[in-house]
Amino acid sequence: MNGAVSDPLEEFNQLYKTLDDIYHKYAKSRGLSDSALWLLYSLRSSSSAYTQSELCSAWHYPPQTLNSALKALEQRGMIALESIPGNRKNKRVALTAEGEDFARRVVDPLMSAERKAFRALDEGECMMLLSLMRKYTAILDGQVASIRG
Repeated sequence: MNGAVSDPLEEFNQLYKTLDDIYHKYAKSRGLSDSALWLLYSLRSSSSAYTQSELCSAWHYPPQTLNSALKALEQRGMIALESIPGNRKNKRVALTAEGEDFARRVVDPLMSAERKAFRALDEGECMMLLSLMRKYTAILDGQVASIRG
């Protein structure tokens, strides 16, 4: 492959996979799975606790994938699963003190890099990027839903 892509959709998909690979390599360099990184990311960026089902919904992970990440982080002492009164199945996920420290060292620099990259775009470019991604995602979701049946 010579690096030049003639089909804009192919280039878009390659760029998407490149973006995914950036996060994957970062997670791996910190001894995390992709889902564990996003789990820590969501807990670090939120002012409120998430339940397991809310995390699945927010990050579009299957429950099995999220549960594997939760168990791995719990074994490392980074998160605690807290019971919710009246809900035996779903638990609230919270960072432990060790998890807070780890997230501060691992997630915060990643968020900072993202903010710097986003700020390198002018305001119009940021709004256009978000608008077009929302639109493309909604249209693609509808198209794929129609062929899934």
